[in-house]
Amino acid sequence: MHHVMMCTKMVMVVMVVAILQPPLTNAANIFTAFSRGFERQEEIQTTVLNQGSGWESREVPGKVWACTGQEGSNGQITTSKQMAAFLRLFSYLDGKNSLGQKLPMGKPVSIEVKTAADGSREVNACFFLPERIQADPPTPTDPLVFLSQRPTLTIFTTRFGGFATDEDKWMREARELKRVLTAEGIETREDLQYWNAYDPPYKFWRRRNEVWLVKPEEQV
Repeated sequence: MHHVMMCTKMVMVVMVVAILQPPLTNAANIFTAFSRGFERQEEIQTTVLNQGSGWESREVPGKVWACTGQEGSNGQITTSKQMAAFLRLFSYLDGKNSLGQKLPMGKPVSIEVKTAADGSREVNACFFLPERIQADPPTPTDPLVFLSQRPTLTIFTTRFGGFATDEDKWMREARELKRVLTAEGIETREDLQYWNAYDPPYKFWRRRNEVWLVKPEEQV
């Protein structure tokens, strides 16, 4: 079990790179060996509320996520700082916590983007924590890692494939979803969105990425 957990964490390290850059062929070949471990990872369970043309709304339950802040460079999230953020989260799962325990991890990898009125942003990278540790997860010992209790949210989402290779890709998908929803008279918050990746980098087809836009009355 420990071997599977460690292999899975290695898969996820490469997976999160795929959010901002394409995978290398040799890396894909290496990490294919860990596919069974990845498939066992628990996914957050959401409830579909409604479906439209190219979108659906869901209720996302209030859960604890392990998060760390990300710094931007000239308004952009750089690959190196992205990886630094994720490695801090992996350290938490690998024992850098108040119990010194190795922890299971879930999916998706979720990037929380909060935009202030002046255009400045707060960006947090987060891992979903599986149900068996939701009730009492250990405290991170790294001051840059924190536990975030996200409330129950009603979100509007669209799924897209391929490799979401950079921030611009996520923003384009968010803008297109916003355009579709606006055309149908549906409003979403301007100050909050989530970018979610579900697949390891060795999966080349039928990849799952989701942008979540939040119903206006939801407060985070």
